[in-house]
Amino acid sequence: MTLYAAVDLGGSSGRVAVGHIQNGKIVVREVHRFSHEPQTLSDGSIRWEWEKIVHEVITGLNKSLELGPIKSLGIDSWAVDYGLINTEGKLAEIPYTYRDGRTDGLMTQLQRDVGREYIYSKTGIQFIFFNTAYQLFAAKGSQAFKGAKVFLLLPDLLNYFLCGKKSSEVTNASTTQLLNAHTQDWDWELIKKIGIPKAIFPKLHKPKAIIGKVRGHGDINGIKVVAVGSHDTASAVAGTPLNPNGRSAYIS
Repeated sequence: MTLYAAVDLGGSSGRVAVGHIQNGKIVVREVHRFSHEPQTLSDGSIRWEWEKIVHEVITGLNKSLELGPIKSLGIDSWAVDYGLINTEGKLAEIPYTYRDGRTDGLMTQLQRDVGREYIYSKTGIQFIFFNTAYQLFAAKGSQAFKGAKVFLLLPDLLNYFLCGKKSSEVTNASTTQLLNAHTQDWDWELIKKIGIPKAIFPKLHKPKAIIGKVRGHGDINGIKVVAVGSHDTASAVAGTPLNPNGRSAYIS
């Protein structure tokens, strides 16, 4: 029996599950669940309990081994939030949450300066004040940003911590409002207009790409890390029993 692990992170909890195929159906067993919540730091910023999240994910993956060898794992999470990796390959600061107020007013400013219709025609993404584009714009003047080598959305950041590879999966990258909906690549023209340096953008990969193997984490070393729809909504839709031969509808 071949076993696969799934890491599913939400804004207040996370879980690790193990699945296998039995009689043509996917059988899933949850092996670990944990809660987490945003923390307000002394400077007033609101950040994720990132060290706890990483610790709990690794705990869950170790628990998954109790069911047998794991062939591969995949990670999804909520959208838009990210971490900055510095030139030493380390996390430059605790990741902000989308609930932090640093983006207040910036969406309106960029719509005025860059053009609302222009942005939408490029990305096709709804305007939400905490989209990654506005978070990165807000961060531009910070020391952490100035010393950053790359930014990684949170599922990609976890992949990096597990296997050392820096890249970004397209379904979650689309939520940045910086991915071109037509080319499925970063929209360099829009990025230049917003004033975010091109150098910090990671390469893109698609679901099913093999990212690497876990290393530096003891018993879970060697598990293959495979890209999924890393935006949790993308993975949810992929698992929805839609009619492949006709029209279907779903509510997200």
